[in-house]
Amino acid sequence: MHNLQSQSNKKFTKCKDPDFIKGISTLIGAALMNFIIGGIYSLTTLSVYQISYIKGIGGSISIDHLTFYYPVEVFFQCISAFISGIIYKEIGLHLTNFIGVSVLSFGYSLMYFSKSFFFDVLSMIFGGIGTGIILYPSTTNSYEWFKEHNGIIVGIMETMISLGSFFFAFLGEKIINRNEIPSNDEDNLYDITIGIKIKSYLIVQIISLISVFFISVILMYEKSKNNENNENNTLENHELTINPDFKITDNEKEELENDLEKNIPNNKDKGDDIPKKINDEIAPIKTDSPERLVKFVLTKIDSGNKKNKENKSVKKVLIAALKSRRLILFILIAIMEAPTSNMAFTLYREIGEYEKINVKYLQLIGSLYFIFECLSSFVFGILCDYVKLKYLLLFINTVGTTVGLTYHLTFENGLIFFLVQNFLSFSAGGYYPVKDCFLMQVFGKNIYIELSGIVSFAVALTVNIVTPITYYVISSYEEKETAYLILFISFGSINLIGTILNCFLEETPIDLEKEAKKRNKGK
Repeated sequence: MHNLQSQSNKKFTKCKDPDFIKGISTLIGAALMNFIIGGIYSLTTLSVYQISYIKGIGGSISIDHLTFYYPVEVFFQCISAFISGIIYKEIGLHLTNFIGVSVLSFGYSLMYFSKSFFFDVLSMIFGGIGTGIILYPSTTNSYEWFKEHNGIIVGIMETMISLGSFFFAFLGEKIINRNEIPSNDEDNLYDITIGIKIKSYLIVQIISLISVFFISVILMYEKSKNNENNENNTLENHELTINPDFKITDNEKEELENDLEKNIPNNKDKGDDIPKKINDEIAPIKTDSPERLVKFVLTKIDSGNKKNKENKSVKKVLIAALKSRRLILFILIAIMEAPTSNMAFTLYREIGEYEKINVKYLQLIGSLYFIFECLSSFVFGILCDYVKLKYLLLFINTVGTTVGLTYHLTFENGLIFFLVQNFLSFSAGGYYPVKDCFLMQVFGKNIYIELSGIVSFAVALTVNIVTPITYYVISSYEEKETAYLILFISFGSINLIGTILNCFLEETPIDLEKEAKKRNKGK
């Protein structure tokens, strides 16, 4: 009884802890930012209406151009996601998010005014860049508040992205095509009276994005900056016994300079004027303890150079990670899984319109795709804390292989097509938390953003190499079923190779600092 009461008191005390409250507030703010990120993904599912609008006003475009929207957005998202780690560490969380939201809003605005495929592509480029900038910083900041629950944090964040995608895809269908009017028989596109309504939807997205950003500014606290402030306050309040009558002799000052120079030889090698800097630091200080003065000045100099040392350490560790066989193998597995899941998502609308699958199924796929992905992100995020990551990745690759090799068989039945598409989305959604947890577990949190950006970029590059090939194959065949058969058999076969490689993946942590030192000694 006493133990239960003690545990209850601990929980109550924890809830009253200011840091815990700030952590929960930050988590909510980050969840909202990830929710709004989902809007850009929903736009790729609704781009058939944008194409219909452009075709309706006389533009040169066809439904085959759907192939490009999602891959272009993801490619530029991955590039900017990698850069966002650098930006975030330099200028902080809120300013990084402000830049990302501004770029993403510009992308939405471009599509609002777009009347050609060229400007649509530009809008997806800016949309991808903006999304990539805000994709990781909020989530990474949340890890700092809840360091023992990384899997759950990943699950929550990926879930919110998927929920946002579902919400905006569902909302978009209701705004644009509430009555579920089917596409035209001749070009598999929609009448311009339906297509033009995507402009109203884009206004809703822009307003939602800006509103959520301001809410997140109020809710989110930056953990790393908070700690730096505490360190600075401790430094400024350093205890010194001040004696106005005490003065340092020239000999004592020279001894101090020698002591300080011994402790910072790296700066001397760079040609810095160390004695002058030390004199400037010591001149206004009077103390009855030269030893304490040395310690104080050393502390301040070390603090000033701390950021530079950390940056050097991160670079060495990052280089060691990039040369790791585990990272190379993981990237290979990821890029071999990518074509099946990404191109199935890219092409499902085009396939459905061509095969005349009930428009209700197609609308539901666009919305439920993200719900299943959302559910998967949450489930896999939790499982990451309890199940070996290679087993989870093996499941994802096995599903991708199976669907790729049998996808063409589902086209004849709308219900089966609907079920298989959503099962694939459930599997593919699990990839994101597994990827994040694998990189953090094996390589550490310090370079997580950079490595995640590299993996995502490799995947996006693969998809963008596959995209023009896919477009060429589809446009080369009058009978589209033949093109789809060739494509997905190929994707499934590539996925099978990734599934086999998965058996050789190791997930034990690597001491990257030790590896970096070994490489330096080897040189």
